[in-house]
Amino acid sequence: MKRRWMVATLLAGDALGILVGAVLATAMRFGSFTAQVGFESPDVQVEFWQLAVIVVPLWVAFLALGGLYDTDRVSRGLSETGRVARSLSFGVVALILLTFVAKTPGLSRAWTLLFWVLAIAGVLVARAVIAFSLSVMHRKGRLLRTTLIVGSNSESADITRVLRGAPGAGLVPVGCLSSSQAERLSLDFSIFGVPVLGTARDLVKVATEMRIDTVIIASSAFDHDVLARMIAEVRTLDADIHISSGLFEVLTSRVIVSEVAGVPLITVKGLSLSPGNLMVKRVFDLVVGGAGIVVGLPIWLLIVLAIKLSSPGPVFYSQTRVGRDGVNFPMFKFRSMYTDADKRLADLVEVNEASGPLFKMRDDPRVTSAGKWMRKFSVDEFPQLLNVMRGEMSLVGPRPPLPYEVERYSADDWRRMEVVPGMTGLWQVSGRSNLTFDEMVRLDLFYINNWSVALDFALLVRTIPAVLFARGAY
Repeated sequence: MKRRWMVATLLAGDALGILVGAVLATAMRFGSFTAQVGFESPDVQVEFWQLAVIVVPLWVAFLALGGLYDTDRVSRGLSETGRVARSLSFGVVALILLTFVAKTPGLSRAWTLLFWVLAIAGVLVARAVIAFSLSVMHRKGRLLRTTLIVGSNSESADITRVLRGAPGAGLVPVGCLSSSQAERLSLDFSIFGVPVLGTARDLVKVATEMRIDTVIIASSAFDHDVLARMIAEVRTLDADIHISSGLFEVLTSRVIVSEVAGVPLITVKGLSLSPGNLMVKRVFDLVVGGAGIVVGLPIWLLIVLAIKLSSPGPVFYSQTRVGRDGVNFPMFKFRSMYTDADKRLADLVEVNEASGPLFKMRDDPRVTSAGKWMRKFSVDEFPQLLNVMRGEMSLVGPRPPLPYEVERYSADDWRRMEVVPGMTGLWQVSGRSNLTFDEMVRLDLFYINNWSVALDFALLVRTIPAVLFARGAY
């Protein structure tokens, strides 16, 4: 039922996006919403938007042939741009053929091109709105998909932990199946609140009885023959079946599934941290950072006034942070605490609410009245644009740690220091202050392993709603 509802919603959204694209293309090309298509017969009068209504089912069919109505594609957003563009390109070809058969010499080539571009944009926007709405509903406990985790090893435990910490994904683990009977008694997922419901042999029975929506099989928990048997058995289930790749550290855009001599292979595309790509990142930082300073100047002046009215002391606060390769630098902020905040830190260590070497406190008494709302919306971070212009920081990257935090780093934690630290990053848009230190490190290493300019841009875009809605901020 949930799957059919989602497919119907996607169909309606795509149809609306295509129609809006047609209307806008007509207005832009002809300056009117009611321009007519030229037919050889004067008795036939069809407006361009009416032609689009006729075309919609055809273009939606091409989207369906492109696999764009698989429910697991709802949250992929801009990553589906290529697939949408390709499907609607076939739609344009079909439209041209139809107009040739219908003898419509008056069909405007400029309108057709505009229609194609705006239809792609309309479909992507509609899908983005659906994905955002669905995420909000998931966070409110609605339209959740019951999920069964199959396997009893560290990979299945990681999958369970990640899904439990990401309610916006909509996949709620309701049970786990152990890899074998021998492991059943020792397996303990109680820390996640997820019961063990049997072994992998009970997969079809448990999934049917509990009306499971999604099954996730941890591939590393099974031998090949066992995995092949399970895949054959679950084909009859009315549920989405996923097999984990075990590649937690690899972005999906770098993964290609191919077949060589009948053998399915997973190819992981390499990363290029060449001087050329790093130069592109630096230019991107300078252009966007410089624009941010100029555009944000009126807001900076308001913040300065609020700081001066809330407490005595300087407007800016400089704090020593550790940058790339362990080099210290002064990180700038708008002052959000009283001037004696550093001296009072030792008195608050016992009430630290963060894990690992971090210090976090929800109601920190050192924060000023103006500092509370500045921290809530992260506007105290604006002066770090100056660090970006100086080359000490980037717009996107791991957050720069304090020296005493680095002293407690393990060898794996030190990998965070391989790149220039950033103002925002993957963990900031994934939960901000709600994440544990280990989760922050995991996300930072994921970013380092999968860096690209496109990823930087996507994280900057995702930072905007995270800041506006103050998700996870102290």
